[in-house]
Amino acid sequence: MELKYINILLNIDEIYQPKVKYVFNTLCQILGLKPKYFTRLTSQQIHIYYGKRSEDEYPIHIYHNPDAVEFFSKKEQYPPERVNLVKYGDEYIPFLFSKQGETFRFTSNSIRLRKDIISSAFFFLTCWQEYSSPHEISPSSPYDHSSSFQHRFSFSDIPPVDRYCELLEDTIKRAFPEYVKSNIWPTGKKFAVSLSHNLEYWNFWTKSHIDTVLKRKIKLFKKNSLKTFTRGLMHKINKKFFSEPSRNIKYIIRREKFYKSSSSFFISTKTDFPDARRNYFGKEKVFNQLVKLLKDGSVNLQGSKEAGYQYHFLPTELDRLDGFSARGFRIRYLNFNYQNLFTVLEKAQINYDSSVGFDEHIGYRAGISFPFYPYNLKEDRPFNVLEIPIIAMDKSLMNQAGNNFDKARRRIENLFRKSKIHKSHLSISWHTHFFDAVDFPRWGRLYWKLLAWSKHNSAWLCSFDKLYNFWENK
Repeated sequence: MELKYINILLNIDEIYQPKVKYVFNTLCQILGLKPKYFTRLTSQQIHIYYGKRSEDEYPIHIYHNPDAVEFFSKKEQYPPERVNLVKYGDEYIPFLFSKQGETFRFTSNSIRLRKDIISSAFFFLTCWQEYSSPHEISPSSPYDHSSSFQHRFSFSDIPPVDRYCELLEDTIKRAFPEYVKSNIWPTGKKFAVSLSHNLEYWNFWTKSHIDTVLKRKIKLFKKNSLKTFTRGLMHKINKKFFSEPSRNIKYIIRREKFYKSSSSFFISTKTDFPDARRNYFGKEKVFNQLVKLLKDGSVNLQGSKEAGYQYHFLPTELDRLDGFSARGFRIRYLNFNYQNLFTVLEKAQINYDSSVGFDEHIGYRAGISFPFYPYNLKEDRPFNVLEIPIIAMDKSLMNQAGNNFDKARRRIENLFRKSKIHKSHLSISWHTHFFDAVDFPRWGRLYWKLLAWSKHNSAWLCSFDKLYNFWENK
């Protein structure tokens, strides 16, 4: 008989139960299981025991460190020296609140998972290392990737929560051969790639910006470079006579359709940026063109840093998207305070967010690739906003690789290969001006190459709206 429901006995302090149930619910949604919780002995069969040490035999025991209960009741940082790195497959996975030594122990009647994957997962899903940071995280002082365990222990490209889920899946399969994992993604699809574009500028190459660039080239020409001056002149001719802002978006939409995919566009509606090129949304002509281009697509708000910190900034920016069915949010520069951000978004009734990623580095800021519900630490419950973590953004990739394109390409191709192997999710974001055939030819080609490879390897290529609908009905 196929295992669809799983009974979990929790022998833990009552105050810790909401956090534990949150983690199990997150993992079980990925595994296609419906959990049912018990806190005392029952006549029903128990599949998983999680709690204080017990000599009673259950099919699966998951180690619980009681110290985690006290740790998460305070606002303190986890000691780096207690991070336990264990080789799993060909990767080293971080475990917290866990014993050294073997991961599994087998008895005649049970399997014991000797790592506290539940407390470890809670630590990453809540971005606890940011929450407990001694430095205040604000619009003017963002969280730095170099401060993270991901950087310190070199697992930025590995989602540890995904791997904890795989460990749990492996344990369930060993204990219950009748368990058959349901397809995570639509039938026939091996992994998912969600696509998005930040519309940072409507017209990157305004006349004034072209003139500024050309003047810089002339100075270089005066020094010694005829070649540089010639390139600058050709650049101006190209932008003046052959570049039209809406053409780029039309091209992106048309070519994505060729791959039977669609993407989400994140639009900034703030109109008081120091760089006038960013204030495109205040122009009626541009707004009408955007409505014509994107009215039937997935359009979301790229909110200002202030809008993710204080609620009263958000409605104004959101209301300007009237005419679009905006359901999602992403904060500029991925600069946010986790608890503030989701409190604001929940109040604004935003359906989903895509801000949880590192601005200066690709990877898994919350340690997970799959959509998940962030956690409200103050009220001890999940927020009612689905997070679709952003994993690879063009600018982050460029910064991380030090503008070395080949290094950047190898890095992101490796992420795609891992996503296929682990049947996980990968979200990518390409700014629309990065498709410029003159200024960023290699970056545009890389995007299309990634889509072609994904399609060939049975990926589900989708917009964020489609992923949100799918995950909510999973």
